[in-house]
Amino acid sequence: MATAARPTLTLVITPVDVEMDGCVATILEVSKLPVPWDQYMAVVQVRCELGKKEATSRVFTVLYRDAAELRARLAAEVSKFRYMLFLYGVDELRRRGIAA
Repeated sequence: MATAARPTLTLVITPVDVEMDGCVATILEVSKLPVPWDQYMAVVQVRCELGKKEATSRVFTVLYRDAAELRARLAAEVSKFRYMLFLYGVDELRRRGIAA
């Protein structure tokens, strides 16, 4: 007689740093949303260097359904932050309150 499979719990302690495209995306917290389908919300902050200056984004949320979608959304957010850094520079992003 086969035994019932035991549920497996995968635990990751946050914060977790993920390096992407020369920047670091820090996943500060992850929550499962109370919806009938699997959907999660990650609280994230991006840190990039531009020359000798370092810029850190404001904390923002990313909604996703699985690890592949989280990776894709983080890559998009990092790309957007890098683009704004190249376009406006660190000082202007700080002045606008987009970067710390």
